[in-house]
Amino acid sequence: MKVRALVSRVLVGVMAVSAVGVGPVLANAPSPKEAKSSSESERAYRYELRALGAYAGEAIFQIGVEEEVGKRTLRPIRIDAHTAGLAANFLNGKTMSTTWVDKTWMPVRARWDQVLDKVKRVVKASFEAKKVKGTDDRDGKTFAKIDLDTAARGLDLVSVFSWLMHTDLSPGAKYQIPVFDGRRIYDLAVTVGIAKELQVPVGFRQAIPVQIKVTRGEYKRDVELWLSAEKDRTPLKLVFKYGLLGTVEASLVGEKKG
Repeated sequence: MKVRALVSRVLVGVMAVSAVGVGPVLANAPSPKEAKSSSESERAYRYELRALGAYAGEAIFQIGVEEEVGKRTLRPIRIDAHTAGLAANFLNGKTMSTTWVDKTWMPVRARWDQVLDKVKRVVKASFEAKKVKGTDDRDGKTFAKIDLDTAARGLDLVSVFSWLMHTDLSPGAKYQIPVFDGRRIYDLAVTVGIAKELQVPVGFRQAIPVQIKVTRGEYKRDVELWLSAEKDRTPLKLVFKYGLLGTVEASLVGEKKG
């Protein structure tokens, strides 16, 4: 994967790990009835991105309140982010990406607006059962049409965070689910670890380590996501390694709850 693709996915997903996707959901994945839906209030989390030991940008992850979208009641999940410093030398970009999820935290529709090296990209997608359909526009013109099949109903790079926050994170729990990255479908395999103390810029927190394996054919990448052991399951830190950039981190530096 080229640096350009990496940075664009850092922007889209707080976590610059490109991709997650195809494969059946494992037997212990939560069913829609088990997933939390509720009337949760709005929440916002701010992250600092670092690479090669230097500041590389910032991202804000927001979980909105339920709203009427068409004839459905959906909840917006949004990520706003921009590169800075070292990362901006590779790619100067920003994103405002929103995915609307249903009561089971699964995506229904998405619109991701990005500006990457002065090229404006707009991805629009809809999720129906085992299908992802939509368009990928560049500078106002259709670059590609999206028509993908998945082995099971899947997530995308925005909704994956809120979905994980509302799954069963008991030690040893495992999940496998398709995830759409704006272009392709990847396989996301998750293994939940045992909670331990973690230091982030906002202080020391009891955190649950979630080991994530991202695969598509021969492509493989390991990612570590830390979620708060508290009831709110706040995403605290994301860590992975990438080529010459070495360790890339996104760490929580602020939060606001409505």
